[in-house]
Amino acid sequence: MGVILRQSFANTIYSYAGALIGFVNVIWLFPYVLEAEQFGLTRVMISIGIIGAQVASLGMGNVTIRFFPLFRNPGRRHYGFLFLAAAIPLTGYVLLSLLGWIFQSPVIQFYSDESALFGDYYLLLFPLLLFILYFHILESYIRSLFDTVVATFFQDILLRLFQTAVVLIYYFGYVPFGLFMWLFVGTFGLQTLLMLLYIGYKRQLFIIPDFSILTRPRIRGMAEYAAYAFLGSVTAMTLGNIDMLMVGGMTTLAETAVYAVSLYLATMIKIPAKALMKISQPLIAEAQYKKDLETISQIYTKSSINQMLVGGIIFIIIGVNLDHVYQFLPQEYHAGAYVFLFIGLAKMIDMTAGLNAAIIRTSEWYRFDLYATLLLVLLTIGTNLIFIPLFGITGAAMATALSVLIHNATYAIYVQVRMHIHPFSKKNLMGVAVLITALLIAWGIPEITFWPVDLVLRTAVALAISTTGLFVLNLSEDLQNFMRDLIAMIFRRYRG
Repeated sequence: MGVILRQSFANTIYSYAGALIGFVNVIWLFPYVLEAEQFGLTRVMISIGIIGAQVASLGMGNVTIRFFPLFRNPGRRHYGFLFLAAAIPLTGYVLLSLLGWIFQSPVIQFYSDESALFGDYYLLLFPLLLFILYFHILESYIRSLFDTVVATFFQDILLRLFQTAVVLIYYFGYVPFGLFMWLFVGTFGLQTLLMLLYIGYKRQLFIIPDFSILTRPRIRGMAEYAAYAFLGSVTAMTLGNIDMLMVGGMTTLAETAVYAVSLYLATMIKIPAKALMKISQPLIAEAQYKKDLETISQIYTKSSINQMLVGGIIFIIIGVNLDHVYQFLPQEYHAGAYVFLFIGLAKMIDMTAGLNAAIIRTSEWYRFDLYATLLLVLLTIGTNLIFIPLFGITGAAMATALSVLIHNATYAIYVQVRMHIHPFSKKNLMGVAVLITALLIAWGIPEITFWPVDLVLRTAVALAISTTGLFVLNLSEDLQNFMRDLIAMIFRRYRG
């Protein structure tokens, strides 16, 4: 338990530090150093690389997490599992690269109308895909060795610092944009190389194959799991990046950059939900195993109100200070305000719906999660095809919000039908009233010329109203206890 707590704490620190570095890069540094079209190009390429890596992995990342315990044997060099984990994705990479080469013209054509820059750097997708793919594989391997902190540090901290350094090198005129793009892709390669060296440092770099443990039943079981994991991972990654890809293809790379900035702002809303998922999902799985429906229902209800309140407060703080954020950006990025609004609403819908996906994934009806996610991908593509031509990048955000609403309604109905539980209570309605009140009052404060004072005042008012409503209406015992503990800790340190 001590190892788990230490690594969880370190991962949380690195994640928030990485979010801060990412905020500086995405919100301030990249938009000023790069032209909007150039910045949009980097976002589109990363999205394609992430999806492509999931396809090329053929499910081996999830297979590694699930089946490595069967191979764990340092004396036998883990039966050469790392060779297996690396060789199968290599096959996927070669096949996907061949497809990328064969269909190079139509892919470039999709982006060429308004995003000609994409075609100039299309070939960079191949090394980018390779680097992202093998970092994913090596990360899964090192996680299976109960070491998660270094991978988080490499991905959330070091990679972003490398990219900060590269964009500053370009800013000071040491390299042209073409070389900058090679260096930008190279940051992913450096991250992967460092992970490989770290595994060697840990004396776990066993690449000599040993097939003695691979019986037919075991191969069959791994293949079946890989197929399901492959479909689920690809679908989930596609879902997380499809809007960026469609915006890049149906608008311009400059508009894609505007969309990317507002999207990043909106993702800040859901950071606490990710931490809650890591803590709650094992508890839900344990309760599923024990057929403890009461515990599942309690977690489900608490997750809804807790996530809604925390996410809502973050949404309000960013929303009422949006002008202060955008003042640091070039004028063309100010068009993303409505994108933030609709993507933020999508995040709020997803958080308020509670841990419905985790409940389904850990239940006997786990296959429904894949089907529902596939449906969401199709729905997202369809709504983007309708809304982007009508409303541009704001239409993409509207499509995301509508798709997320339908998706979560489907999940909630399915859980209700199968398990007869739902996450909502009258506290949700009271919480919405508190959040709307905080938003309207903080938004209605007359503008103060000196923006730092204006930002602090609006934030303080929003927090004060939300916190007062939380305690007076007794909306969440968990959040109330957390705040009491936090205040007590602050006072103890102050007195000490």
